[in-house]
Amino acid sequence: MSLNSNRLDAFLSHLGVERNLSPVTIQSYQEDLRHFIAWLDENCIDLKDLQPEKLDEFLTLTAGQEEYSPTSVARHFSSLRGFLKYMQNQGEYDYSTESMLSTPKLGHYLPQYLTREEIDSVFESAANGKNPLRDTALIELMYSGGLRISEALGIKLSQIDLENEWLMPIGKGNKQRLVPLGSKAKENLRAWIEEGRPLTHPTTDNIILNAHGKPMSRMGAWKIVQLHTMHLSKQVSPHTFRHSFATHCLEAGMDLRVLQELLGHADISTTQIYTHVDKDFIKQEHRSFHPREMGGK
Repeated sequence: MSLNSNRLDAFLSHLGVERNLSPVTIQSYQEDLRHFIAWLDENCIDLKDLQPEKLDEFLTLTAGQEEYSPTSVARHFSSLRGFLKYMQNQGEYDYSTESMLSTPKLGHYLPQYLTREEIDSVFESAANGKNPLRDTALIELMYSGGLRISEALGIKLSQIDLENEWLMPIGKGNKQRLVPLGSKAKENLRAWIEEGRPLTHPTTDNIILNAHGKPMSRMGAWKIVQLHTMHLSKQVSPHTFRHSFATHCLEAGMDLRVLQELLGHADISTTQIYTHVDKDFIKQEHRSFHPREMGGK
């Protein structure tokens, strides 16, 4: 066991003995922090030697994970803040992380969303790539359908109704929901399913397959995303497309509760956090709709 792992054990013991937290809460801390400890060990970094710029690198990496929503990122940061503060008190870490891990700072690490023009450029890249039908279909599921990467890779042929234009993904908690299928998405998914997919000699009924007819891995999907977004100046992950879907729907005026249903969120508060709207757009909307801004003075 590494020295970093021993430090984590000491912190978890502190949570149980001195703070009297429940085993479930302690397990949650452990799950959040094991990624940080593994990252330290993989990079041969002793906690005492961790520089703020390297910590920033880890935080950016964490926020970019495809399954991490802003609420998940906030929870991870909270656990890490508690751990590092404890290590400071024990003389095991020398740098203050209050400013880097404060709540307002979270916005810096949340996944970026792509503009409509950037989305168009990604579709254009996919259309001109080596596997245009498959790559376009994958991006349609993530952006046009707003699916999580696990949902996009796991969705079956039986969960798409091209005639009636519905997707029926199974999300968290094994809950199935209905997501409308737009005309462009329908056209591109049909092209892959009917023309490209059979050429892989499928061994499964998953819609998205690798070149050998087997379910595509997350790493495979990540590589496709990187390939078609390398021309952008933003750090993009599969999760970015879901975030972009949510942001664009909200900007276009979609009701928040409808968006909640489409995203498969059990609690609307998650949707409110997850779907930020940029400040310029808020100002624009205010000028367009507020009576005193519309000449009603």
